Amino acid sequence: MLGEVVGLIPAIFWAISPLFYKRGLRNLNPIFGNTIRALPATILTFTMSFLLLGVDGSLLLPPQTLFASILSGSIGLGLGDLFYLISIKQVGAARAVTITSSYPLITLLLSYLLLGEEIDWYIGLGTVLVVLGIAFISLDEADSKIGFRGIMVALLAAFFWSISIILAGILPSQGHPVAVNSWRLIGLTAFSLAPFLFAYRNSGAPLLDKYSLGYLAFGGLIGLSLGWIVFIYSIELIGLSRATTLSSVSPIFTAVGEFMIERKFKERIMLGSALTTLGVVLVTL
Repeated sequence: MLGEVVGLIPAIFWAISPLFYKRGLRNLNPIFGNTIRALPATILTFTMSFLLLGVDGSLLLPPQTLFASILSGSIGLGLGDLFYLISIKQVGAARAVTITSSYPLITLLLSYLLLGEEIDWYIGLGTVLVVLGIAFISLDEADSKIGFRGIMVALLAAFFWSISIILAGILPSQGHPVAVNSWRLIGLTAFSLAPFLFAYRNSGAPLLDKYSLGYLAFGGLIGLSLGWIVFIYSIELIGLSRATTLSSVSPIFTAVGEFMIERKFKERIMLGSALTTLGVVLVTL
């Protein structure tokens, strides 16, 4: 049961961080935002790693672990999160969170095909219910053209996340979660610098106020540092399939927050939350 509880914690972090990203990106190109949020998270995570594990535990990882960590960070946190930030700017944080949370289905298939992970029927059914629930939660009456563009961008983010998660799934036994995530963030920072410099050359330096900078930095600390450290640890405890599905239920927390703020009963949100909850129950059996 401890593993399942730990597996839900990243969902909370990943439900909170987009709210800060949305505010930080109001007047900022997502390419700049992707780099700005990465730097504080990278510094914090490496500091944690050095304090907890020392220099050897942080730096002297097996070569294959270093390579997979950096590649995972470049693909998922660099490319995937760039599309994610663009989708937040196009369709808003709530819808971006719900659509990108469809990544468990892709991850489930890839973990079976590439890693040979055994997938019980109730894990598969639970994952399908989670994704269906997310689909209900994401439905609204927004403009279909804008929604379609944003949905496609968000789905691309989900695809790259799945690839990144598969790479992360082979890492936990070869390094401490904090050290592994440190190198993933190095991959993100390295990947994001080229688009940052290109955007800087074409549009000049970003106009940043202290609030935008603070929102992006705090969102990065929550989502990139804490969220991913706990997620990698949850893979060790309960396996890739369970950890991935449990971490994808961020829309439940978004829906609860929406209900508490607006005090409006929305049938689609309640139905989606019920399906997602049932899926989580099946996955945790």
